[in-house]
Amino acid sequence: MSIVYLVVGTVLTILFIILLFRGSKYDYLLDVLDSGDFPLKSIYSVGLAWQDMKIFKLRGKLGESLRSDTTLHYSRKYSEFYARAIWAQMLSYGHICLAVFLVAAGAATRSMSNFFLMVGMILCILELYYFGTYTKEKVKKRREECDLEFPNAVSKLALIVNSGATLHDSWEMVAYGKDGTFYDMMKNSCAEMNNGKAEVDAIHDMGALINSEEIKKFTSALIQSIERGGGDLPYFLANQSSELWAKYRQNMLQKGEKAASALLMPIALMFLGIMLIVMSAAMQSF
Repeated sequence: MSIVYLVVGTVLTILFIILLFRGSKYDYLLDVLDSGDFPLKSIYSVGLAWQDMKIFKLRGKLGESLRSDTTLHYSRKYSEFYARAIWAQMLSYGHICLAVFLVAAGAATRSMSNFFLMVGMILCILELYYFGTYTKEKVKKRREECDLEFPNAVSKLALIVNSGATLHDSWEMVAYGKDGTFYDMMKNSCAEMNNGKAEVDAIHDMGALINSEEIKKFTSALIQSIERGGGDLPYFLANQSSELWAKYRQNMLQKGEKAASALLMPIALMFLGIMLIVMSAAMQSF
């Protein structure tokens, strides 16, 4: 069996090298990828070469999931490119992981060969899960950060609009007045407005990208107010600010209660440990 593992691993290694050269025509596409999100991106040409074959094209539920995640994180314009890049990442790492551990299983002793194969399979599955859900987790984290910063940003926006500034100027002042995830999203929408995009479209796209129900409700109501002429905008923003702070306090109270309940188990275990120490000391004294 070890010989079979060694042969298959060697074939996969040679195939990896062949695909690496065959996929070099895609290197110019890989250069634009962020090294932080796409480590060892130079080997992704293997995954792109695999995708040239019909059987490994991105489709099905996995394709829908990756395209949905990349649409939210990178925008619809670049979703297909990044979805294929992530799929190439998964294929490349899976290929090299199996090749390395099959060679290791073939070179190991009979008792250790199955162990190396099992470790390789587990790492391959973990790698596929990690890279497949990495963008989804980033979108979730960004949404949570935006939800925390959102009430403060709306309060500032309401204050500036009520002072007499236009919505566009107020939006820019809030966006560039502080650092943060939500403020970065506002800055992106400001750049789109300055490049000729309509205010309502830029605000709508920002809400869609953040994908928070609370923020999408706000952006939809804000767009409706703008389309009505913006006469009720100061009142609308002041009212939204009050409602958001009330919901923010409720959410913080709920999170505090959850954190307190999560501590009950460690406290119970510590109490049990102390009781066991006391009981054992008492037993020894007898």
